[in-house]
Amino acid sequence: MFTRSFLIGTLAIAGAEAFAPGPSMIRPASSIRAGISVNPLCMQAKAGKVLDGSMPGDQGFDPLGFASSVPKLRIYREAELKHGRLAMLAALGWPVAEQFNGAISKMVGLPSTLTSAGLDPSVLNGGLDSISPFYWGGVLAFATAIELFAIKRTPGLSSTLAALGAEKLTGKDIDGDGQIGEPTMLAADTYFPGDLGFDPLGLFKGDAKHKTYLQLKEVDNGRLAMVAITFYAIQEALIKTSVVSGLPTL
Repeated sequence: MFTRSFLIGTLAIAGAEAFAPGPSMIRPASSIRAGISVNPLCMQAKAGKVLDGSMPGDQGFDPLGFASSVPKLRIYREAELKHGRLAMLAALGWPVAEQFNGAISKMVGLPSTLTSAGLDPSVLNGGLDSISPFYWGGVLAFATAIELFAIKRTPGLSSTLAALGAEKLTGKDIDGDGQIGEPTMLAADTYFPGDLGFDPLGLFKGDAKHKTYLQLKEVDNGRLAMVAITFYAIQEALIKTSVVSGLPTL
């Protein structure tokens, strides 16, 4: 019963968050100057405080002080967006797989990949050995292709290490930007966390206010999805009941 209520509540909150604008989502004065659209993240380099609220989704919460500079804040935002995007896919895919895997498997004449308890295979649920090695190879190839595609637009491993202080510790120019310290790529006004240049439907358009709104919704829903899949995993591991138990089956 808890799972069913949590699943429905999560989807309801996510839907509301996706379409309901909030008072903190826009800061027009810092986003538009003389009619020219300005990346709101760029304002942080000029602010005395890194978490100044100019980045969409920034609520000033950093109790351990990880985001001590703009480049570090941006590398953490890059990681948050990547994990949030994966979590949104997982938050939908997890219950959908448990609900429809059996019917689809029968339809195509293949064995179900769910566990004997009807749960998705996972580290805690077990059953990962039933997944074809070709699937894992495809996942690895797909992830590698995305990283190679994005490497010129987003920080790679070397820039990430430099942002987290590896160059200062070693005294070496790890990311190849010609200096020792935080990457110039992450400090540049043109850098935008999470931007892969992928928008085939042309949804990311409009004025600076609308773009900031879309960025905020992605961050909010990504954070909610990360919490949701954590609860999925914990609940199924503890009580061995599917997150869709109680829902009508096909």
